[in-house]
Amino acid sequence: MIPRILAGYAALMVALGVAVIFGPASWGALLWAAIAMLTVAAIVGGTFLHRPERRSPWWLLAGAVLAMGIGDTIFGATVQTASQSAPVVADVAYLLMIPLVTAGLIDFTRTGAVLRDRSRLLDLSAFACSAGLALWAAVLGPAFGAPTMSWDDKSTLAAYTIGDLLILVATLRLLVAAPRRPALVLLTVGALGMLAGNVVYSLDELHGGWQPGNWGEACYLLFYFACGAAGLHRSMKGLTSDVPIRTKPIGGWTVLLGLAVGIPPATLLTESLVGGVRDGVLIAATSVVTFALVATRLVDAVRDHHASMARERALREACAALVTATSHDEVTDAMRAGVDALLPDAADHAVALRFNEADESAAYPLPPAAANRRTRLATTSMLGDDVRHEFEPFRVTLVCPLIVDRRTERDPGAGALFVAADEAALLATQDAIEVLAAQAALALERIALTAAANRRDSDEYLRAVVETTADVVLIIDEDQRIRYASPSLQSVLDIVPPPAATLRDIVHPDDHDQVAQTLAAAERLREATSGTGARDVWSLRRPDGSRAVVEVSYRDLRHDRIVRGIIVTMRDITEEQEQRLEGIRRTLDASPAGQNRRSVSRKFQ
Repeated sequence: MIPRILAGYAALMVALGVAVIFGPASWGALLWAAIAMLTVAAIVGGTFLHRPERRSPWWLLAGAVLAMGIGDTIFGATVQTASQSAPVVADVAYLLMIPLVTAGLIDFTRTGAVLRDRSRLLDLSAFACSAGLALWAAVLGPAFGAPTMSWDDKSTLAAYTIGDLLILVATLRLLVAAPRRPALVLLTVGALGMLAGNVVYSLDELHGGWQPGNWGEACYLLFYFACGAAGLHRSMKGLTSDVPIRTKPIGGWTVLLGLAVGIPPATLLTESLVGGVRDGVLIAATSVVTFALVATRLVDAVRDHHASMARERALREACAALVTATSHDEVTDAMRAGVDALLPDAADHAVALRFNEADESAAYPLPPAAANRRTRLATTSMLGDDVRHEFEPFRVTLVCPLIVDRRTERDPGAGALFVAADEAALLATQDAIEVLAAQAALALERIALTAAANRRDSDEYLRAVVETTADVVLIIDEDQRIRYASPSLQSVLDIVPPPAATLRDIVHPDDHDQVAQTLAAAERLREATSGTGARDVWSLRRPDGSRAVVEVSYRDLRHDRIVRGIIVTMRDITEEQEQRLEGIRRTLDASPAGQNRRSVSRKFQ
């Protein structure tokens, strides 16, 4: 649907353009009115079809096209020969078009950081000075020196030239700041086409006047066509969407700065070769201002280089601290110290760390990732409640996931580092903080792997010890479920617990209450003595129904990060218990009471 509409629009514009160039001059007013209305309809229709997030720049562009169409219609209806001048109403419409186009082009990239970046602003200012000099030398200087032009015409031409300069700067800003999309290319081509048409018009006014139907009008036709096509193209929706602000490559800005430095000497050389230097004072003044701006730009570059070296040194120190870290607390301290050293001294900032639990469902929610970046610069309102309240004074926050290698898109990693500060400071240190977060993720994974290796070694050591001892070792959870039982439970006591067994499954029913009392007493001792265990004697039930009497030692190690459970040690005292009972029985038999009992028993027999 949309490609067909765009193709139909292009065909109509080509037909109307051919009619303007080759048709009679009397058709000019009607043709320019049709072209302007068709372009406005294309922009408005495309805005309603694609529904961009911000429509204001497109309304401004449509208003500019409408103002220019009104001026062209009036001009085509009143000016039929080169000797005639444009009416005042047409000049007013043309001059109204200039601020509308400039505001629309700036509004397209208002989410960028161009105007907040000092270096970019210096580049644009230097180029604007040099471009103003070039326009003066090519257009305004000869116009003010022409005796045939009235002061009204000279003032109007000066206003057009200043407007062209504003449009040129806004177009360059759009070209270097906005994301590369077909709609952007069309808008840039249209703006440059209008600038070229204005230059041709100004030169024609200096040499006999503008002749309707000449090839200079093709530049204005290009402006109309490009604006309408940009509004109809589907990429116009993404041109106004908010995108993550990132530093731009320096290539385009270097060319811009080179043009700013080269235009003044080129103008001086051209005037000296053509017929004498006419604007020597203006060229000198422009050179001084331009070189002052460029020198300021170079000083800023040197200062940025020194700051970059300081950040590199701070990053090395922070990475060295992370290499020697052995716990989460040490990693946290190293990361906070590293962020404090990386950000400028005068920058107010806040730092927060959130570590994920082992369960992936407990992962901290993060905003959508930026393309080709591990970190992302997010609006603070997009973050979780705890971080958002902590960073409330700051508008943007740098989010750095602590991920070594994202194996899957849903991998939560070890957590996230949040740094809130001024946007310019975050942009300057984003890469360094990203490296710091990656090193912290490596440190956390190393700590986790070391803990796992130590735990495995401890398990193997414990298994090797308990397999050769007669004591039984159990590790139980808070619900008395047996997590681990040493092999001696079966080899010594001949008890095989069922799967997911608890203490009640192996203890004789007669001692269930005794088990509860022992655990309660041990809990009271743990609270009073910080981990001291309890001792008791229990009876275990064998599969054949017989009892095994054990001496029990209970110790609560739930606070230990490796054990995380309750240790129950059992020692078989069945034989000792039987021997003790046998000794008591013999002692009783040898006593007078025992002898009397045997005598009475024989008498009654």
